[in-house]
Amino acid sequence: MPTLYVLQGPDKGRTYQTPDESAVIGRSSDQIQLTDDSTSRWHAEIRPSNGSWLLVDLNSSNGTYLNGQRIVRPEELKHGDQIKIGGTLLVFSGQEHVESFSGAQTIQDLVDLDLSTPTGGSSILSTVDASEESVILQPPETADAVAAWNVVYQIAETIGTIDSVDGFLSRVADIIFDHLIVDHLVVLLYSAETDEITPQLVRYRSGQRKQRPKIITSQTIINHVLETKGGVLCANAMTDDRFAGDNMQDSIHRLGLRSVICVPVIAQGGIRGILHLDCSMSRHTYTQEQLRLAVAIGRLVGMDIENIRLLESRVRTERLAAAGETVAYLSHYIRNILQGMQGGADVVEHGLKVDSLETTRSGWTLIRNNLERILILTMNMLTFSKEREPRFEMIQLRGVIEDVVALAQQRADDKSTMILVDAEDIPPVPTDPDGVHQILNNILLNAIEAAPKEGGRVNITATFHAEEGEAVISIGDNGQGIEPVMRDKIFAPFDSSKGHGGTGLGLAAARKIVTELNGRIDLESVVGEGTVFNIRLPIERKDQPDSDDTHGPAGP
Repeated sequence: MPTLYVLQGPDKGRTYQTPDESAVIGRSSDQIQLTDDSTSRWHAEIRPSNGSWLLVDLNSSNGTYLNGQRIVRPEELKHGDQIKIGGTLLVFSGQEHVESFSGAQTIQDLVDLDLSTPTGGSSILSTVDASEESVILQPPETADAVAAWNVVYQIAETIGTIDSVDGFLSRVADIIFDHLIVDHLVVLLYSAETDEITPQLVRYRSGQRKQRPKIITSQTIINHVLETKGGVLCANAMTDDRFAGDNMQDSIHRLGLRSVICVPVIAQGGIRGILHLDCSMSRHTYTQEQLRLAVAIGRLVGMDIENIRLLESRVRTERLAAAGETVAYLSHYIRNILQGMQGGADVVEHGLKVDSLETTRSGWTLIRNNLERILILTMNMLTFSKEREPRFEMIQLRGVIEDVVALAQQRADDKSTMILVDAEDIPPVPTDPDGVHQILNNILLNAIEAAPKEGGRVNITATFHAEEGEAVISIGDNGQGIEPVMRDKIFAPFDSSKGHGGTGLGLAAARKIVTELNGRIDLESVVGEGTVFNIRLPIERKDQPDSDDTHGPAGP
């Protein structure tokens, strides 16, 4: 799709993309409208013609200029041509679509890379050192320089925003094909496993999609770049005696007359890969400035690839450290559970030997309590192991509360703690019964643990607030409360005030599930008087369409 960039004039900085049909330029145009008063209402027109584009003056009063010359007849436009209309200067870009390939085997099939052959295939016309000082571009004084600055700016903006090498290289290729004349682009990177340079990305311009010729890279060029760490500007060397030989099918000879730029991808002083681009010399011949631009691109690409790999390494290290810390933390808790079960098993075995039912019952109580602890630990760990998709259905909260209380009653009785339930008759709410069950179970067990040994009490209430659009389940204890400095960490994983008696996963898992249910959880605590947890659940599903009346009345 042809594009016009405004370099000078009232509309400076604007970009116009034209469809694949004629487009009028002028103050009253519906396609390319300018606000420059010195232009005519319908000043000029660009027209498609046999695969190219023509610039036509529409009898304007001030005339239309192409590259400084006033046109008197339709003129064919080329990429980079400057169009002057009144006081407005535009640059024409006629770029074609590109075809991208990824996947290791596919790329290997498209590129012929041979570094072992001693003979060459092209002549090196110019080189540029890839040191940091050499990649500073000149100030933008021409359309080419403006395009170069746009390329550098867009690639610099991309650095740090894409977390994969393939994704970053694909974006760089997009930018290069948008601003430069390129038929083929190949990015070769060193493999960490084999320490060999292999193609990582290949791009064709779409005009070659049917033929899709194999890209033959030159070992002379590649070797030169690897040895000197500098970029090279090359032309086909069929007439260069230095590289003449019997093997005329070697290297880029098979591509015909081509202009080639090959630059290193450098990071921290070392070569990480090669950036290789070429185009037909009948279409365009690369310049020294474009070589300098490519060298700058190579350094930017190397910088971001190094950053991505360092980030990946850091993430792997942090994950291993976190996994090790988690295993070490949980091992103490699991060991205590196993010791408790072993102790209970010993008591049961002794009771069976002496034929004492009371002793056997006391041993089984120890085993049962520890089985409950390992079940709760497993459920909480599963909650953190993956994202959980809630299973919404209409449920009565009172039934879930009564079920949770029944399961926790033995724990409360062992500690002489009274559980009081006041759940009014509230309408059914759309939520996940299993998720709510785990939330209430975790918080209720915490409340029982927090209640005092003498006169311990846990209150559970459920209320319905239509105006606020929520149902609230409150679980409170009459324990010692939570110190203000500890309240910010109360929901943090592995942060427990019970020593080896807790994992610190219960409240963290409860908050995660509440969040998945589009609700929230908060606490009220007074030191010396106790703590109340409020679980707030929405009474309508946020993702429910208005036409769906299975979870309550639809909106007006």
